[in-house]
Amino acid sequence: MLIHNKAINKVHHKRKFSSYHKARNAWQAIIEAHRNKYPQATVVLPAYIGWSQYDGSGIFDPVSNLTAKYVFYGLDKKLTIDFDNLKQVVTNCSNPIVLLAHYFGFPDPNYHEITSWLDENDIYYIEDSAHAMYSDVIGGSCGRKGAYNIYSLHKMLPFDDGGILVDNQINSLEIADEHYLNIQDVLSYDLKTIYDIRIKNYLFLVGQLKDIKGTTLLYPELNQGVCPQSLPIVLDDYNRDDIYFKMNKQGFGLVSLYHTMIDALKDSTFESASYTSKKIINLPIHQECSFEILTTMADCFKNTLAS
Repeated sequence: MLIHNKAINKVHHKRKFSSYHKARNAWQAIIEAHRNKYPQATVVLPAYIGWSQYDGSGIFDPVSNLTAKYVFYGLDKKLTIDFDNLKQVVTNCSNPIVLLAHYFGFPDPNYHEITSWLDENDIYYIEDSAHAMYSDVIGGSCGRKGAYNIYSLHKMLPFDDGGILVDNQINSLEIADEHYLNIQDVLSYDLKTIYDIRIKNYLFLVGQLKDIKGTTLLYPELNQGVCPQSLPIVLDDYNRDDIYFKMNKQGFGLVSLYHTMIDALKDSTFESASYTSKKIINLPIHQECSFEILTTMADCFKNTLAS
């Protein structure tokens, strides 16, 4: 039979989904399994990792919990990976396991070039899609090339917690599933509609806030298949903390991802840690936002900057 009248291969294009209490639990499980196979492994992390007194650090806590060896690769002010630095860091590591973080839902501009290099050199890597679940599941712009991909549900849906580990069936490890939730609870949401709303809201808010003197939109345009978690703005000429508190006091739930770097990055010379973390603020664009409320928020934001 040259071609069947329907697909019959039960393995092709299949991804395995496992659930955890938190996304960081999935990341810790990966590191632990990888170290069981390669005891001298080094975890290679992006130089932009936040910490808070209430929630700790989602990316770094598992590394610390396991006392794993680690090293950072550089990012610039716009959180673009310094590819040459990444190559140098990875080349000097023993059994590296690289984490690629898709901040705010945006894959790196050089995502395909970077992942191709990692693949060509048989480097084990994981994709952190805590902010990029929709960019993966609906947009298909990231999340499919690493051995595993990780979602953080409370950042993308009205969940209190929950993380999902996606096994892309590429050099899979023996990892225990916490069975924390029913994946059906996630799929019961209309993810395509949420994807569309977030993109429309993002583009609408960009139109309201572009060209404000003294600020930089990290991502003024959206590439095909990218769905944002929030709209990140760098307040080059303003006091970020002052703007944050004033906006929240007026009822607008802005956040700052990430306002405080982990101790290991506090004296970092990488621009992501030394500059962006001190200047960034994130505006909501989620599925519960209307154009009307976004307009009100944008006007308030501009007035707050001018005050």
